[in-house]
Amino acid sequence: MQKPLHFENEGQLITGRLHVPEGEGPWPGVIFCHGFGGHRIETHFIFVTAARRFAERGLVSLRFDFRGSGESEGEFVDMTTSAEISDARRALDVLVQQPEVDPARLGVVGISLGGLVAASIAAREPRIKSAILWAAVADLPTVLNAKRAPDSDKQVASQGWTNFGGLKLGREFLEDMMTLKPADELADADCAVLIIQGTDDDTVAPEQAETYFAKTQRPGRQVKKLIIDGGDHTFGRVDWTDTVISETGDWLEKTL
Repeated sequence: MQKPLHFENEGQLITGRLHVPEGEGPWPGVIFCHGFGGHRIETHFIFVTAARRFAERGLVSLRFDFRGSGESEGEFVDMTTSAEISDARRALDVLVQQPEVDPARLGVVGISLGGLVAASIAAREPRIKSAILWAAVADLPTVLNAKRAPDSDKQVASQGWTNFGGLKLGREFLEDMMTLKPADELADADCAVLIIQGTDDDTVAPEQAETYFAKTQRPGRQVKKLIIDGGDHTFGRVDWTDTVISETGDWLEKTL
């Protein structure tokens, strides 16, 4: 079963979609964190496909648009990663309020910048028992600066934002990203961690996955790294998508 779910954070409306299994709950619950400039459906519908398959396996999923993205309120130019972390924590609060959800069995899935968000809330929320990072950003300044236009600093200085792939990237975002240390935060958490990365990702280099893997390993902690040979940034091939979703579902069943 799917149903719309709307909630507020800091006075702005967030649009989401809840996927609930058939039968009797309560079930484990998972929130999905989309990537930079993305939305709750994500490219080639990977979040929708994953949420539907998870429901078949007895997992409740909440997909939502961060403020300033998709159909949620707010402007993208005002977006910061810390604001997205706040949205994700609010989404977790909303998820546990659903009668179908077991509040003791919670996970988070994030892709790209949403992977950074997922790592951050998993580190800050003891309620999260399992974090799954798909092509996750570990060092945002390195990833972003590799894609910025040469004159972007001048644009920010003169107008407060710079063009980035047709989006207005604001000064606050650039300042905020310098404060984030997601891999260091996740290193100190107790949750299980699954890291999935494509070898041919030209947006988030595979070294970023290695950073998460190196930081999170310790005796007694459940940590796994899965490398998709030839995989691109969003696992944009049917067999890659199937593998990512299947491995993630297996991991959630094992760790929640």
